[in-house]
Amino acid sequence: MVVRRQSKMRQVVYDTVVEHPVHPTAEYVYEKLKPQYPSLSLGTVYRNLGVLVEQGLIRKIESLDAADRFDGNMEPHSHVQCSVCGSLQDIFLSYDKGLDAAANRESGYAITEHNISFVGICPDCQRTQASD
Repeated sequence: MVVRRQSKMRQVVYDTVVEHPVHPTAEYVYEKLKPQYPSLSLGTVYRNLGVLVEQGLIRKIESLDAADRFDGNMEPHSHVQCSVCGSLQDIFLSYDKGLDAAANRESGYAITEHNISFVGICPDCQRTQASD
């Protein structure tokens, strides 16, 4: 996707998020781009990520490790994060419109969507814990 009416750097930041399904942090994006763009600052990356989130082109995910992560996949999906190592993955479950209706009834808000994040222990960390 071409980012509408954006600077070249914003397009590059967008492309980096979309092309890296690891749910990158701003620091990750910065480290990936810095060799190719030596004058790039971390502040520029943060500003561009913020604009892209505001425009609805990427999603910001608050992470257990306190570093916001970013997701270029705008299809409805959930996330699961390991409480031990912090890994974050997409999981594709059926979208439950019933949750929207229930939240609407409970809150009075006109619910337009929901995002679900699960927290658990990833298989690698489970194996490590079992061997200790």
